[in-house]
Amino acid sequence: MIYLLRHGESSVNVTQTLSCRRVDPPLTEAGQAQADQVAAWLADKPIRRIYTSPMQRAVQTAQASAQRFGLAPVVAEELREIDCGVLEGRHDVEAWKAFQAMVVSWFSGDIEAGFEGGETGRHALERFARLVRSLPDDGGDSLLVGHGGIFAWGVLKLCDDLKPSGGWDLYLPNTGLVLVERKPGGYSCAKWGLADHLPQASIVDIPDELR
Repeated sequence: MIYLLRHGESSVNVTQTLSCRRVDPPLTEAGQAQADQVAAWLADKPIRRIYTSPMQRAVQTAQASAQRFGLAPVVAEELREIDCGVLEGRHDVEAWKAFQAMVVSWFSGDIEAGFEGGETGRHALERFARLVRSLPDDGGDSLLVGHGGIFAWGVLKLCDDLKPSGGWDLYLPNTGLVLVERKPGGYSCAKWGLADHLPQASIVDIPDELR
C-alpha cells in the first residue's frame, strides 16, 4: 500500500496563500496536532519508508510519523507542490482563479500548458510518477507526505479507477490521506480523502469563490 498524506495546517493555509518554493512557513499549532493525530492513526500500519516534500510543513508532518516508526524521512523534490511560478505568494481571488484555470486545462488534456515561471502539467505529472514508480515492491508500505495539488493531479493520471465528478471531489483536507495500491500494469486508488484520525474538520484553504 502507498499512503499519500497531505501536510498539516500551516499559515499559508490560514491565509489561503499559494506556496510551492519560496513561501515556506512551518506548521501552526493546529497543524502539529494534526500531524500527531495522523501519526497515531498510522502507527499499526506496516510502513517501511517515508518520503517527504522539502517544504517545512511537509517535513514536520513526516517527522511526526517517522518518530513512531523509527525511520528517517527521505526528502524528495518530486513531492513538492505544483510550481505555480509568478503566482507564488499571492492570496487574492484572481491568482487562485488563474491557478484553477491552468489545472482545469490540464484535466482537459492540455498538459503542455504551464505557469509563467513555473511548470507544465506534463512536468508535474512526470516527476510525481517517477517517484511512485521507483518505490520498492517488497511487501512493506510507503508513506509519501506532500501537497494536495500534486497528489490530485498525479493520482488522477496514475489511477484509471479514480473518476471524480468535478475538481472539488479531489480536495484533500490537511492531513487527509489517499490510499493507492499497485495492480498489474498500474495503480488503483483504494481511498481518497480519508480523515478518520481528525477529531474535527480542518479549515478549507481555498477561496469561497472557487468552490
